[in-house]
Amino acid sequence: MFRVYLLFIFAFGLINTALFSQSKEELEKQRLETQQIIESTTRLLLQTSETRQNSMERLSIVNRRLQLRESLIATIESEIRYIDNSISSGREKISVLDQELKEARDSYAQLIKISYKHRNSHQRMMFILSAGDFNQAYRRLKYLQQYGESRQKQISRIDFLTKQIVDEIEKMEVERGEKVILLSEKQNETDVLAQERSQQNSIVQDLRNKEAQLKDELTRQEKVARALQNAIEELLREETRISAEKRVFELTPEEQIISDQFQNNRGGLPWPIETGVVTGFFGEHPHPVLRGIKIQNNGIYISTIENAEVMALFDGIVRQVIRVPGSNNVVLIRHGNYLTVYANLSHVYVRSGDIVKTKQLIGRVFSDSDDVDNSVLELQIWEENTKLDPIIWLSRR
Repeated sequence: MFRVYLLFIFAFGLINTALFSQSKEELEKQRLETQQIIESTTRLLLQTSETRQNSMERLSIVNRRLQLRESLIATIESEIRYIDNSISSGREKISVLDQELKEARDSYAQLIKISYKHRNSHQRMMFILSAGDFNQAYRRLKYLQQYGESRQKQISRIDFLTKQIVDEIEKMEVERGEKVILLSEKQNETDVLAQERSQQNSIVQDLRNKEAQLKDELTRQEKVARALQNAIEELLREETRISAEKRVFELTPEEQIISDQFQNNRGGLPWPIETGVVTGFFGEHPHPVLRGIKIQNNGIYISTIENAEVMALFDGIVRQVIRVPGSNNVVLIRHGNYLTVYANLSHVYVRSGDIVKTKQLIGRVFSDSDDVDNSVLELQIWEENTKLDPIIWLSRR
C-alpha cells in the first residue's frame, strides 16, 4: 500500500514539476521582456531635452515606466512564490523518500539475518537435502534463490532512494540561491520605484502650475483628433459611395483573403516601429495631470527614438496619404475590411494606390524638440466604421 502511495506521490510530483517548470520559464521570460521595455523607456527619457524635463511627453514615459516597474515587481513576487512552493514540495518528497528508505533498510536487515543463517554453501546444501521430499527440496532451493535476488534488489532500491534524496536536496539548494537573487532584485526594483514615483510627483506638480497651458493644449489635441477622425470617416464614406456607384458591395476574392488573414493574425501583427514604448492607450482615460478631465484616444501613442522609421502592419493597399494639421502626414492602408492608420509622419515613402507588404517601410516619425508631441507615432486600427484597440492586435512585446 505504501509503495502505491509512493508511486502516486512521484507521479504527481513529476506532473507538478513539469507544470512548475513551464510556469517558471514563462515568468522568467516575462520578467526579461519587461526589463527590456523598461530599458527602452529609460533611453527615451535620456533623449528628452533639458528644456523639456517637465513636459507631458516626459510624464507619459515616466508613467509608463512606473507601470512596467510595478508589473516587474509583481512578476518577481510570482517567481518567488513558485520557488517557495517548489521547495515545500521538495521537502514533502524528501519526507516520503526517507520513510521509504527506512522501510527498504529494515527489509534489507531481515534479508541479512536470513543470509547469516545460511552463510556458507554447506549449510545451504544441508538445508535443501534435509527436506522431506523432492517438492519441498525444490521449494527450499527457489526460496534461497529468491531471497538472494531480493537482497540485491533491496541494495539497488536503497541506492536509488538515496540518490533521489540527494538530488532533491541539491535542487532545493539551487532554488534557495535563486530565491536570494530574486529577493535582492525585488528590493532593488522597489527602491527604484520609490525614486521614480518621487520623480513623477515632481513632474505632475510642475505641470499643475501650468493648468491653463495644459487645457489649451488639450483643446488643440482634441481638435487634431477630430480632424483625423473626420478624414478617416470621409475616406470610408467615399469608398462606400464608389462601391455603390459600381454596384459592388462585396470584397474581391483577393481582398477577402487579405481581410481573413489580417483577422487571423489578431495578437500576432508586427509592431510598426523597431524601438518604442506605448505611452497612450486606446479608449477613455483620466488626464494624467488635470483633475476631473478625461481624454479619449482612438488608437495608441508610441513614443520612440528620433526619426524612427515606420512599417506597415500587414499586406494591403495604400488608400490615402494626407496631411492633417497637428498630425502631420498620415498614411491609411486598407487590408480588406480593415484599415490601419499611421499618423504624425514627417516623411512618407508610399503613395495612394501602392501595394505594400508586411513590415515594408512606409514613412518616418515626425521629430521636433520644439513640438509638444515629440517623436510619437499614433496608430489606429478600424474594422470599417468601428475603431479597434491596436494593442490586442499587435504581438506581445
